[in-house]
Amino acid sequence: MDPITAPSLAQLINRASRALARDGDATLKPLGLRYAQVPVLALLREDAERTQKELAEATGIEQPSMAQLLSRMDRDGLIRRTPHPRDARSQTIALTPGGGAVVADAHDRLAALDDRAVTGLTAAEIGILKDLLTRVGNNLDRTKAAIADESAAPGRS
Repeated sequence: MDPITAPSLAQLINRASRALARDGDATLKPLGLRYAQVPVLALLREDAERTQKELAEATGIEQPSMAQLLSRMDRDGLIRRTPHPRDARSQTIALTPGGGAVVADAHDRLAALDDRAVTGLTAAEIGILKDLLTRVGNNLDRTKAAIADESAAPGRS
């Protein structure tokens, strides 16, 4: 394939990410979940309670999007919100018992999706893929601040 018309690395990663999100939504639909909720549910399963700000920072989801996501999860009975013990402006968020049960089922379904996604790859190739994607993500995270600083510099548009 011509290097000019060949898909870039970013395009290939984006395509795989969109396909996983699409198939993740389809996989989780019978549970009443969306793929975007999974990182939040996983964090709440690990830690008993978190604030909205902590969830947003840990998942990389912007605050307004996190607020909408949590509102839907609250409406659906997956989470409960309680006043923060030390910050009157904040709430703590935790899984409800029903939310915890749904997380376990979702985990199993998403593990099967992971297996489908890597069909035909060896265990060694899967390990390499995980390592490479982790390194790419880490590289982008490290440069995120530099890009933000550069775009905020005076005289730049």
